[in-house]
Amino acid sequence: MTGLPREKNLKKIGIFCFDISDHIYDEHFPGNPVVPGSVIVSAFLRAGEESGFCAGLVRDFRFKGFVAPGEHAFSIEYAGDQMKCRLFQGNTDTTKILVTGTIER
Repeated sequence: MTGLPREKNLKKIGIFCFDISDHIYDEHFPGNPVVPGSVIVSAFLRAGEESGFCAGLVRDFRFKGFVAPGEHAFSIEYAGDQMKCRLFQGNTDTTKILVTGTIER
């Protein structure tokens, strides 16, 4: 796999679905399920790999609110050796950013 061209800025948008029936929510947190940060970062890593981006370093992930299970819109901007990641509230509101972060090669 050759990966993404490093000189162009490319963007990927889509929807992550965090399934409420996953057993992780039995304990995280009972009665008020929240998607663990590691699951969110893992979703971004998989999305990058699907585009040919080989991740090396996860940096500067900031969680600005709790992420409930369900569908959430995301965007990834590929800029050189970096993926700039954003996760939004729900699957249609791209004005409320819940998570930001950078993944480097």
